[in-house]
Amino acid sequence: MRARRSSHSLSLQPVSRFRIASILIFLLASLAAQAPQAYELGHTDRIFVDPARGNRQIPSEIYYPAETAGEDVPLAPPPAGGFPVVSFGHGFLIPWDDYDFVWEGLVPSGYFVVLPDTENGLLPDHEDLGLDLAFVISALREAGDDPGSLFYEGVAATAAVCGHSMGGGASFLAAASDPTISALANFAAAETNPSAIDAAASIAAPALLFSGSVDCVTPPEDHQLPMYDALASDCRAWVNLLGASHCQYAEYNFTCELGEFACDDPTISRSEQHALTLELLAPWLDAVLRDDAAAWQTFLAALEQPDRLDYLLDCDTGGVEEPTDPPALATDVPIRLRLSPNPAHGQLSARIELPGATALRAEILTVDGRRISRLPVAGSGAGAARLQQCRWDGRDAAGRSVPAGAYLLRVCTAQRSAMRGFLWLGP
Repeated sequence: MRARRSSHSLSLQPVSRFRIASILIFLLASLAAQAPQAYELGHTDRIFVDPARGNRQIPSEIYYPAETAGEDVPLAPPPAGGFPVVSFGHGFLIPWDDYDFVWEGLVPSGYFVVLPDTENGLLPDHEDLGLDLAFVISALREAGDDPGSLFYEGVAATAAVCGHSMGGGASFLAAASDPTISALANFAAAETNPSAIDAAASIAAPALLFSGSVDCVTPPEDHQLPMYDALASDCRAWVNLLGASHCQYAEYNFTCELGEFACDDPTISRSEQHALTLELLAPWLDAVLRDDAAAWQTFLAALEQPDRLDYLLDCDTGGVEEPTDPPALATDVPIRLRLSPNPAHGQLSARIELPGATALRAEILTVDGRRISRLPVAGSGAGAARLQQCRWDGRDAAGRSVPAGAYLLRVCTAQRSAMRGFLWLGP
């Protein structure tokens, strides 16, 4: 429902204190009824056994929605359909409990978060970690069907596989191994063996990939952007947090920080990086796992923070079904942007499709978000799908040739923006 300000004046009448108190009680009760459920953190651990891999044991930590916080406490009464599952994979030599912001951010909103505690050594098996991430999802689903389980009738059919660094790369292997996994999300995902990039080509589930602009451990142009480009998903997003580092997606870890020795220092704090990640991840999960149209609009709105992040968004369906009375953003059809050739040599061409005739800005950025050139845009056509074009000859704003490497093309209207990464091979 839309609120509308009236120009008519109001005549105030004396009201008894009793009536005022009654109105306040009614309003507070109404607000409480409309507020989203905030659950307490329940925790347990399990050792799952995968018979398909020689009875491989998968010790796992499970956080779940409860009415009272504690160990092995009862599951909170679930909503219709149960609580969705998020399976999360740790980074190389980073313990599972360095990701407390994930379960503390998601469980109160009604999610299971399960973290396999496997492949912790110096020579981890990426494929086994990926299969572990997928298996714990199926194991929780089975627990939801078991009358003797703590989670009986509480586990939703929808699930997302997630992870950081090595675990992020393994999340691709998990999603590729099990088409019943509903969604894929990860932080600074690392290429794996077998290849996460190759696995992405078989993943049709919605995907959300996070990067850090000062990450030199898994630079976006070598890891997350090739993964994003390879995805077969109809709805995929890449979010590059400006000033964010690789290791700050977890709590402090000496081994990880040592690997960042040659990286630039982050310009945002660890807590800021965690908060911004959850600001985007939580509504995205609500949209794709709960079919929540309002959450999709919240996610789209959160993307529009050009001083905090850059992003790519490619959703053929526009996400989930729009609400009956959507906010203004819901009518803003995503910009479609195609680059050719990519990699580019001598000249890069961009074809831009957007709804209606509107002012448009195009610019070339470095992968850390620094603008190096603005491009003139030539428009053609009219109506609901206006076509515009721009070209870049590899020069910065001062007319100097830029070195070969990875760059971003961003196009913006007053309401929307889109970006694509590309490789520049030189003049």
